[in-house]
Amino acid sequence: MISAIENMEIISNFSSIYHEDISSIFRLVRNSVWLFMRKTRPGILLGLVELGFDRGNFIGGLHYSGTNQMFLNKSALRVMQEESGPDEYKAYLYFLIMHEYIHSIGYYDEMLTRKITKEIILKIFGEAHILGKLAINGLNYYFPYTFNQRRYQPTQKELLNPEYVTLHQSESELTYI
Repeated sequence: MISAIENMEIISNFSSIYHEDISSIFRLVRNSVWLFMRKTRPGILLGLVELGFDRGNFIGGLHYSGTNQMFLNKSALRVMQEESGPDEYKAYLYFLIMHEYIHSIGYYDEMLTRKITKEIILKIFGEAHILGKLAINGLNYYFPYTFNQRRYQPTQKELLNPEYVTLHQSESELTYI
């Protein structure tokens, strides 16, 4: 269990991170999961890939089991960034990265992963924080109309060409696939 000081440090660090700094958000997620679960996954490769969306249906991210690769849906991120404020976008990134990171440390059951993600976020940030509201109510709380009338189908080339995020050295000591 984490101390009140560690909890406040996470909240403070979250507040100070620039909303487009995916590497720092990843590091904070990794530290948050470590503090609660005492588990980590070294050598993560975090990629952004065009996965598209279709009128409210989309995959936010994915982790290939048995690998060190996590991918976030670049198409969805772009729409989230265009149609939300920096705080909402940063909360979405933190939430999504945590969910995929928990998969990467060995939790493959989707419902269990959602439950763990929600529990960690609520213990750190509480129900009143933007992340707490997102964890309790889901994406539609902040993004009710974002994808409902839009659709984007990526090209084959886009699907096969992920853009990898440069993680801080301590997060990415290994680079195997």
